[in-house]
Amino acid sequence: MKRVVAYLGVILVCASGAYAQDEAASDGVYVRVGGGASFVSNLEQDYTFNPDVMFAGGPPSGQMVDNGEGYFLTGALGFDYADGIRTELEYRYASTSIDAVTINHPTFGPSPATPINDDIKAHFILSNFYFDWTNDSRFTPFIGGGVGGAFVENETGARDAALAYQGRAGISVDVGGGFSLDTEYVYLRTSELSYGPEDEDFTPAGPIGPRIDGDRYEASNVMVSVRKQF
Repeated sequence: MKRVVAYLGVILVCASGAYAQDEAASDGVYVRVGGGASFVSNLEQDYTFNPDVMFAGGPPSGQMVDNGEGYFLTGALGFDYADGIRTELEYRYASTSIDAVTINHPTFGPSPATPINDDIKAHFILSNFYFDWTNDSRFTPFIGGGVGGAFVENETGARDAALAYQGRAGISVDVGGGFSLDTEYVYLRTSELSYGPEDEDFTPAGPIGPRIDGDRYEASNVMVSVRKQF
């Protein structure tokens, strides 16, 4: 968190010292490709079992998923309006390793953390907007945000769709020829995720469960992108 705060502080300092907007800037379509490191928060999730199934000592109540480091790749098609505003449509793929899973039981307490050799995989489609502090230097601070959808696969291979939204801030460097190099911090979050059977599926002849729900995909990301304007 201290690194994130320091990074944002540098961006704000650069923004406050920006020069007057460059009137010679031109609008146009651009493409952007990039990637970086992703740090997904641990997940605290609840279990729901078929009420017609009996468990000795009662069923487990949920789990804690300890996530490790991850990475993501992204591509976007956008338009620069040359007045400090950009919009784009972005696709992003993210994969995060799982270090361990701890099962919580109301009677027996938490189980020992079980190491897991698996990943959380996520696909995102996001509509983004940016505000650029354009100036007469090669360095352009910017902030932005976006909203869209997420398709997340958990450690068991179950999948769920959710609303996704993000905030971002960074610095763009003009390297000539219509190319720029962007470095930025991105905070991304989804609505709550749910995996497994729905309540109406829990019939006497239906699945035992569990349904896993009660937490969101939440990540801090450090991204480097190459942008080409046409």
